Amino acid sequence: MTDLILHKNEHYISEDLDYYFSKYRDVNNQIRPSKSIYSLTPDSPHFDIDLEDGKIGSLFFPFAPFSLERIYIGISFPLFANNWGTSFLRYLLTRLKPDGYIILPVYPEMQAAEKNLWSRSILENLFLSRSRWKGTSNIWAENDGVMSMRLGRKWPAMTRSTAKHFFAQGANSVLRQSMKKNDHRKTIEQTFFSLGQTYWKNAGVSAIVEKIIQDYFGMKQAVSLCEIGSSHGLLSIECLLSDYINIKQAVSYIPEKSSLIDYQLLVNSFHQHIRDRFTSVVASPLQTIQHLSQYHVICVINSLVNLRSVKQSQALLKQAWDRLEIGGVLIVKEQQETLDTVIPLLESFGTMCCYSSIVASKVNEDEQISHYSSLIEQELIVENQTKQSVFRVIQKT
Repeated sequence: MTDLILHKNEHYISEDLDYYFSKYRDVNNQIRPSKSIYSLTPDSPHFDIDLEDGKIGSLFFPFAPFSLERIYIGISFPLFANNWGTSFLRYLLTRLKPDGYIILPVYPEMQAAEKNLWSRSILENLFLSRSRWKGTSNIWAENDGVMSMRLGRKWPAMTRSTAKHFFAQGANSVLRQSMKKNDHRKTIEQTFFSLGQTYWKNAGVSAIVEKIIQDYFGMKQAVSLCEIGSSHGLLSIECLLSDYINIKQAVSYIPEKSSLIDYQLLVNSFHQHIRDRFTSVVASPLQTIQHLSQYHVICVINSLVNLRSVKQSQALLKQAWDRLEIGGVLIVKEQQETLDTVIPLLESFGTMCCYSSIVASKVNEDEQISHYSSLIEQELIVENQTKQSVFRVIQKT
């Protein structure tokens, strides 16, 4: 039997496997994996995969359609309940044999909403595949904290997301570029791995930004967004495609040397939905912020480190604050060393709150965020105590 399991990284493999192999989790041995189960992680560059090689494979390996029996989602694997997560789960369904299935952890309703993770009701709303109780559902209840997804009466609808584009066109894009350059196979693998890493990192960042926008503006209010970051436009595009927030205009700083992501091809592929709501600016971060007179949301994420001085960083943040509408929010996520140089300025803007970089939850001093993974739960405690790596949010009042 061909079983795969997805992990956040190698550090979590043992705990993820224990979750599914536990006799308490699967008393009747209905979904227990085979002992030859093969691990995949998003940070593994191993593409020369033989399912018996004893190595850790890359999450981005292009498995053939209808070739796998079962795919397990490890409890460490950060898969959020949004467009990206929905699109990714549908992609996994296309890799399964007709009688195959995906097994994944689900949270109680309130916990799932708090962390933007999967619950039973969210899965059923998005993937239910029957009418008037006739036919086979995509979603099966298995045991406490575990559900499975199978191909039901019909295929689930396609979801708009950068994940859809990557898994459908990512490999083709790399091959087209590599054939022009006559690249060696190893170079092609490295390029595809780097491309996958960029999309994967944005999956988490965009989910957290999406949750922040939901919390401050709800799902329906039309919001303008400015992105100063290192996502090559992916953050803005993912937010524009989201069914859970309403972005009326997104402006993104994209350096001229951004050759890894063909953002224009990505925008074109979703033209029917995005139309003229996305603008790229290649001049400078400061000129990007100045593109519109005011914004509801400005994101400064992993970009200050690229500026030459603290003075430039402070000037950028001051300009961002000036361009925010009343009620708008500034979102800042930087490495701690860089952040330390601008924290006094951020604190002068107003009251700052924090969102976790691990799950899409607001960090409150007196509240512990629960998680099925004891390793991640401990990381959440440390994150709450140190506030390192969190997303800092300041609302203009």
